[in-house]
Amino acid sequence: MTQISRRLEQIVRKELSKNIIPVKTPEGILVGDVLITNQDNLKFLSRKSQMLYAEIHLNSVAIKMANILALRHSHISVDLLYRADQEYGRWFVDSQMLRAQHQKAIHTQDYDRADVLWARYSESRDRTITAKNQAERLL
Repeated sequence: MTQISRRLEQIVRKELSKNIIPVKTPEGILVGDVLITNQDNLKFLSRKSQMLYAEIHLNSVAIKMANILALRHSHISVDLLYRADQEYGRWFVDSQMLRAQHQKAIHTQDYDRADVLWARYSESRDRTITAKNQAERLL
């Protein structure tokens, strides 16, 4: 074994030790002792039938939060991730509602309202993207 391959193996082992590999079960996805369940497009984290976090929007955030909780690391980082995910969720729902209202205004030929709604939708969409990027940076 060469020095490079040994070093690569050490890095892979170190990275794998930071995360617990998720296992699919009939109830949901199990990460250590934390269960991720899916309801519509939202994820819920629970441990031993006790709800820990509800209505998580991003899959990557849910898995990272479950890993942190399963490894019993700091809850501060979990709370930061959760808040960032909730911010993303608020902006995402807002942008979807504004887009639907814009389509309705176009359908009813209320073009002035449609222009205002499109401007609001564009801003909300941009904030959604920003919030998602901020949540993913915390991963």
